Amino acid sequence: MDLVDKKIVSALDKDSRISIVQIAKQARTNPETARFRLARLFSSGKIKYSVAIINAALLGYSRYELLLKLQNINEDKKKEIVDFLKSDKNVGWIGLFDSSYDMGIILLVKNQLELASAIESIDKNYNKYIMKRTLAITLRGDFFPRDYLIGKDRTMTKESSYDVSVKTADLDPDDDRICKLLAIDSRISALEISRKVKCSVDKVISRMKRLRKDNIISEYALVLDNEKIDQLHYKILIYLNNKSEDEIRKMLSFVKSNNRVIAIIKTLAEWDYEIDLEIENVKQLQDFTMQLTKNFSGIIRDYLTIRVIEMPKYNFYP
Repeated sequence: MDLVDKKIVSALDKDSRISIVQIAKQARTNPETARFRLARLFSSGKIKYSVAIINAALLGYSRYELLLKLQNINEDKKKEIVDFLKSDKNVGWIGLFDSSYDMGIILLVKNQLELASAIESIDKNYNKYIMKRTLAITLRGDFFPRDYLIGKDRTMTKESSYDVSVKTADLDPDDDRICKLLAIDSRISALEISRKVKCSVDKVISRMKRLRKDNIISEYALVLDNEKIDQLHYKILIYLNNKSEDEIRKMLSFVKSNNRVIAIIKTLAEWDYEIDLEIENVKQLQDFTMQLTKNFSGIIRDYLTIRVIEMPKYNFYP
């Protein structure tokens, strides 16, 4: 991508519903060029999806992360497992890894019975291919713009986030249909939504504004193909041995200040935090982990790096 493409992606990364005019303004080009380049970014696969991130916690769902180590498996069987998981409405995210784990999924469930049912369904079909599984409860997630795209230092503006300690809300059928459509295509027009939902454009626009204001839609985001934009996506699982709130706050502030960090997840698991970052090369990863462990050796017991090589599913609306 050249600088104009990067500016377009950066603009959409902060709000993937913004208009072509707004994109052109931020990329310092004209609307016709912005429209052409955006279409090319989608058709080339550099932008995989533009999505609305639905705050499922507000709708009574909990997020569980299941990491899987597979065995006795070939690529055809792995694809079969992925296709099976993609068809499960409780699976919001699938990641394929190059690490000590082979696959990760995020399950959205309303109670422990739904969680047990989802895991039992996987076991029933593929237990003999699973060597190890590890379950984590995700308590909070904070997400940050890709400031590195335009060489911008991280500005500590309010990040997009979700938190399990929130009151739940109910959606009526029209809100439900609007969220379903936006969760798979955040750039769908209000006119197209109105046709599918069968209500007026003004009503659609009003409802979308309310859903965003109420944080049911927490953000309009992008999913990129890291390989096609020459970036590597890594997760770092952080294991703490000291739960000092002051030291953890300092550690998180340090992590957030890095413009390649795109997410920080607080978990209840063997590990305590997950850090997602996108880098150009492994040296950048090594530099980051070295600084992190050096500065916070008093609280970090260990860490595990996981390379995310593909995300076959990204839809956080059950």
